[in-house]
Formats: sequence, C-alpha cells, structure tokens
Amino acid sequence: MQLNQGNEDVAHSDQPLKVGNIHISAPHVYGTALQALELQKGSPLSFLNIGSGTGYLMAIVSEIIGPTSLNFGVEIHSDVIDHCHSALEEWHNAKINSELARPHFEIVLGNGLCISANIGESIAGFDRIYVGAAIEREDLIKLVQLLSPGGILVSPGEYG
Repeated sequence: MQLNQGNEDVAHSDQPLKVGNIHISAPHVYGTALQALELQKGSPLSFLNIGSGTGYLMAIVSEIIGPTSLNFGVEIHSDVIDHCHSALEEWHNAKINSELARPHFEIVLGNGLCISANIGESIAGFDRIYVGAAIEREDLIKLVQLLSPGGILVSPGEYG
C-alpha cells in the first residue's frame, strides 16, 4: 500500500501519516523545520537529511536552495528509499518547469549516525542538517561534527 492510498480522509489534516516503514510528518513539522534551517533562495548550500523518509522535505529544500546545491539523504529502510526515489521522480516530472536544471539528490541506505566526518562530502561539512529520525540526545554530538562552520542542525525529536 502506498502512503497516498487509503488516507484520503486525513490528507489535509495536520497529522503524521504512516504505512509500514513509510512515514510523512505532520505538515507543521516541515514548516517549523524549514524556518529553523534558515534557507536562502538560490544559495549553493549542502543539505543532509538524516532519516530522509519520503523525500518530501528534500524536495521542498531543493526548491528553495536551487539546483546548484547538494542534497543528501540517509535512510535506514530500503523500501522507503524505493518509495522516495519514485516520489521524487514523479514530483520532478510533474513540475511545470521541468526543463530547468534538475536538483542533485543522493539518497543512501544506512544509519546516519555512522557517517564519518573524515571522508567524502563530510570532510567539508554540511551547511544544513535536518534529523527526521529518532535519535538520542548523546547522538547529536556525532551529527554536530558533520556541520560546516556556521552550519545549522535541526532536530524535532523529544529527548529523555
């Protein structure tokens, strides 16, 4: 079952939706996160989304920061990555101005807490990091190490 099937009665309510591993947060969570990320239109920022889920936030971020930015997602469930790729492809194909430069997305299977700050794109750090996955307060230290100087990390989670 896809997330958009059988949920029509709650499609416009401010609540999260979940079908199996596929989860989309309540709309107010995205609005709050976008505000906290302090994105600037057309800025060549690097964005890391830990627990990237459906890719909805990645699509919104790419619309704001544009095609010259880097947009990475890390997701722990392969079925969610498949859904995300499909949803992002459908979104891009449906865009009126789809002839414009396509935003760079890379979504990888893995645990975002296991990203090394010493290899790949992590060496330079990310300008913005959003954590949509459940993590412990102690784990934030690992993620802060992935920020570039002056970067912003946003996590909506509850910590014990």
